[in-house]
Amino acid sequence: MKRFKHILATTDLSSESMSAVQYAAHLAHAQNARLTVLHVAHSLSLAYAEFVPPVSMADIDLAIEKSAREELEKWVRSHLKKVPRVDAVVRRGVTHEVIADVAEEIGASVVVVATHGRKGVGRMVLGSVAEQVIRHAPCPVLVVKPAAPPKRKKKTVRKKTSARK
Repeated sequence: MKRFKHILATTDLSSESMSAVQYAAHLAHAQNARLTVLHVAHSLSLAYAEFVPPVSMADIDLAIEKSAREELEKWVRSHLKKVPRVDAVVRRGVTHEVIADVAEEIGASVVVVATHGRKGVGRMVLGSVAEQVIRHAPCPVLVVKPAAPPKRKKKTVRKKTSARK
């Protein structure tokens, strides 16, 4: 089996993607690999490139990036204590492009991404970042499915027995 030297785990800060980061952390620990956790902050200036509102989009983008960095670093400190070599990175841009660029920059052995498991119109409208990462990453990509929701136990209905005689 190939030994991973540097693992890039991506997160959108959702619970699904954070569980994929945990998966990557276990892999990094087992392989004695460096772990980089990447969040790509959404840029309002990308979303509204044709529209210039009376507020500074750059200031809003910096505030979003700062907030995301603080949240990611806090999560990494509290959840990845057992990983000796871990970095938290926040960038802005087109998500799959940034992930591919960072993977190349750091010489990632593997990229770990979560899938939200969207189907139908949700996937068609929102697209699949995981699919785009697979297409553009310079290394193998490990896609982690979200955990299945716990199955509910069926309630058993006890029939009352009549004590009448």
